[in-house]
Parts: sequence; structure tokens; C-alpha cells
Amino acid sequence: LGRLLHEIERARPFDGVLLALHGAMVTEEQDDPDGEIITAVRDLIGLDVPLAVSMDLHANLTRRCVEQADAIVGFRTSPHIDQADTGRRAAEILVRQLKGEVKPVMRMVKIPMDTPASTPRHETPGPFQRLMQAAIESEQGKVLSSTVFYVQPWLDIAEMGFATVSVTDGDADKAAEVAVGLANKAWNERHAFFETKLVPVDEAIATALAQDVGPVILSDLADGNGAGSPGDATAVIAALLKAGPPRTAFANIRDPEAARQAIAAGIGAEVELTIGGKLDNVYNQPIQYTGMVTFAGPASYRFGGGGYTGMGVDMGLCAVVKHEELHLLITSNSCFSIDPEIYRAVGLESTEAQIVIVKSAIQFRSGFVGIEKGIMLLDSPGMSSDHLEQYDFKRVSRPLFPLDQEFDFTPEAVG
Repeated sequence: LGRLLHEIERARPFDGVLLALHGAMVTEEQDDPDGEIITAVRDLIGLDVPLAVSMDLHANLTRRCVEQADAIVGFRTSPHIDQADTGRRAAEILVRQLKGEVKPVMRMVKIPMDTPASTPRHETPGPFQRLMQAAIESEQGKVLSSTVFYVQPWLDIAEMGFATVSVTDGDADKAAEVAVGLANKAWNERHAFFETKLVPVDEAIATALAQDVGPVILSDLADGNGAGSPGDATAVIAALLKAGPPRTAFANIRDPEAARQAIAAGIGAEVELTIGGKLDNVYNQPIQYTGMVTFAGPASYRFGGGGYTGMGVDMGLCAVVKHEELHLLITSNSCFSIDPEIYRAVGLESTEAQIVIVKSAIQFRSGFVGIEKGIMLLDSPGMSSDHLEQYDFKRVSRPLFPLDQEFDFTPEAVG
């Protein structure tokens, strides 16, 4: 934040500010860092300088965010492939405000609901697609932008939950009407978000191995790096070892200690490692893994598929250790495994595997599109599971669906 404010101050004079934030950051000291950032920027630039913000649709939108910004615009796709378009839409509102063409007014409705991360998908019929279409259709006349924010579902903070926001040209009543209407639609869809099927790990592995062609993508979403999980869960790897797959399988785990041990042994060496369960020692335990080192050293890659195209990822010191037909990529850094490039960076081509493990609930669908011959979401243990009821939420405001099932909700627009 200090660096951001310093760079903004250095950039004077300027006409407006556009912030590209994620929206679901939480720190040990602060429940609403994004709101803190927006407020600090507003305090620096003053009330007369337009301030627009783009956010991920998983943002946990707060009242403070809406009160301090002139316009907030969110993603509409899941998996996310509209980052550039979202920034463009936010910038268009900002530029039109600077030209005096519009006077943005914003209203938000907070909705006491939380839903699994794997359900929102824009390319298939379902509650997400219906809500996004309703938001798009509302953008007529004075309505400049409408967004449904789905929230990062594992946040244990007080002002937590879905939100709808509408930005209009000077019409507060219309903004409130649209935000309330979208909130009612979201609330009416709440049960439909719990229809995704998770497959038991052993069953999914057996099904994938029985399929004629691969790769079959198995999503260990409960250990999703992009969701905040540490990436060192072992349950799926243990199941693969138990199955002893006769066909090629790729998996990945974050364990800098094991990576260093494999690198020290060198390519071609047989190693016995204790891997995983060091950060997530709640839902997973360390396991023993033996095999031959086939890659050792630093590695990096750039995303290829839609959404994050061209962004670089530093995997740190890495090793690939092969046990029978299982190729285990061990990274030092937490890596978003949503793209075949993560495996390609260490010489593993996903199209040559029967099983490819990813750690992602949704975003992998954009990275592996066109090469996947099947997808299953695993019912595995971890810190970012779809089973929201298993987590011991202590600070969220109650009632909150699905932790609480039967209660009334009356939308109220604020801003």
C-alpha cells in the first residue's frame, strides 16, 4: 500500500485513477484490505478525482469499497477469461466521467450466502450463467454496469457473502432497483449452486484408467493453490500410489524440502522422500514417496490459455520423481496448476498422459480446453473443499446460507 500511494503521488498530475484489485484479500490484521486500499487512495487523491475499480467476481465486496469508489466493475466469466474486457469496461466508465458524459452513482446489496467454488461456469447452463445474463441484460438506459460478486467462499470474516452492485448515470434509485433485483435472483438460485458432483478419489482414478483415451483431468480442488490452499496435500498422490496406475499419470505437489533433496541426489538417482502434509497438516499427512529423479533444477513457465495469457510463473527449484508410471512434479513455490505449461516446463506433455492432476476448482477448464478427454472433480480432503459445512467458521455474520438453511432475506441497497 505504501508503494502504491508513493507511485500515485509521483504520477501527478493526473485526471483519474483506475485500480485493478482482486477483492478477496484478507490479512491477519485486516478483514478488508481492498477497502483499506481504496480508502487510502481516495484520501490521497481527494473527492474530485474519479476513482474506478475492477475486481475479480470472487471479491468480497464491502460497504467501504462502494462508499469510496465511483464505480466498481467485476468479471463475468468463470473460468476467468475476461480480465482485459473487465478492465476496459471500468476504464470506459472512468473516461466518460472525465469527459463529463456521465456521473456514476453506485449501490450495493450484500447477500448472506456462500456457495462452492466449483459451481460457477459461464459456458454451461446453470445458476451462474443465468445470473450473469441477468446482469448483462440490466445494462440499459442509465445503467452503466452491473455485477454479481460470488465471494471467495472460505473467508472467515464478519462482512462476508455474495454481493450485487449496479452503477448508473446519476440515478441512485435505478442503481438500487437493479442491485436489489439481482440480489433476489441470486438468493432464489442459492440451492442450485450445490448440484456439482464430487467423485471419490479411488473411483475417479479407476474410471480414468478404464477410459480408452486421455488425458483425463482430475481436479484436486480441495488443495487449490489459487484458492489459498498450500498445495501440499497428499491424499490424491497416496491414492495414485495405491492404484499403481499402469498408464502415465502426472501429479504435482509443493514441497521445497523434498525438491532440494531430489536435486541434491541428481538426475537418474533413486530417492526416498517424505513429501507433503507440512503446511496442510490438518486434512493431510506426509507420505513416503520413492522413485527416480528425471528433472532437477529451477523451472518457470508462462500461461498459454485464455485469461492469464503470457503471465509468468516462477516455480522455484523443482524436481520430477518417477514412481512406476506416476510422474510427480515437486515445486518449491505455490503454482497455479491451471495450464499444461506447468508440466511442459519440466518436460512432461499432458497429451501423452492418461491422468493429469490439477489443483483448481474452475480455472483449469480454460487452460486444458481442447486437449482434455474427460474431467472429474475429486472429493478429496483439503483447505479449499466444496464442503463448506465442514469448516469451523467463527467470525462470519449469521445467519449465512448454507451454514444456516431456513431464514428470511430482504435485500437492502447501500452506497
